[in-house]
Amino acid sequence: MMDNIIDFSASIVTGGNVLRSRIESAAAYYDEGCRGYFEEIMSKRGNAFCDSACGFLLLDSLLQKHRINRSELVITLDERGRPHTNRSDLDFSISHSEGCAVCVIEIGEGANIGVDVQRERPYSAAKMDELAKAFMTETELTEFRSSKHDPAEFFTAWTRRESYVKRIGSDIFDNLKSADLSAESFREGVITACGRRYYYSINARAEVLFPVEQSEERG
Repeated sequence: MMDNIIDFSASIVTGGNVLRSRIESAAAYYDEGCRGYFEEIMSKRGNAFCDSACGFLLLDSLLQKHRINRSELVITLDERGRPHTNRSDLDFSISHSEGCAVCVIEIGEGANIGVDVQRERPYSAAKMDELAKAFMTETELTEFRSSKHDPAEFFTAWTRRESYVKRIGSDIFDNLKSADLSAESFREGVITACGRRYYYSINARAEVLFPVEQSEERG
């Protein structure tokens, strides 16, 4: 029986030198093997640094919440920049978009998870249709057009696909449109903050995302 835990956190991205001191302070609690991960965050500048810093601080908070021993945790980045831990029972994903950062973790056997967040932008129907052609399948595109170019449909489809690509650790341009998501499971939501709307999607195994439903089906 699947007993994995998924937890999610989000915040508005803030700036200032205090972020650097917070990252440096938190890094002291992690294994030396995380050095490259922290150097990657600290090497960024401007908004890119603030986004990554806030994303990590969300992760750090979730790890503490679930009593993960950070001193034995090693976080590394693969050649595509996808973070991995040295534990097969712990995975995480971080995303950020124009003022909002989100982080999701999965704890348990075979942990593998992805998340994406996108701020809703005031695109015209024509602009959304143009962009949709780049990442939607023909079936998805037909359904989107039948919704009269509903922004919620557009941004949900976008975050679903990117969360999937982040979970499998593939190049986004290789699989953004070609991936078949019909057998995938997602949880979606909307974050409203500072007068903006942010759509997010979490991709993981169905039995992890919907444990109650799965139990009822087996019963």
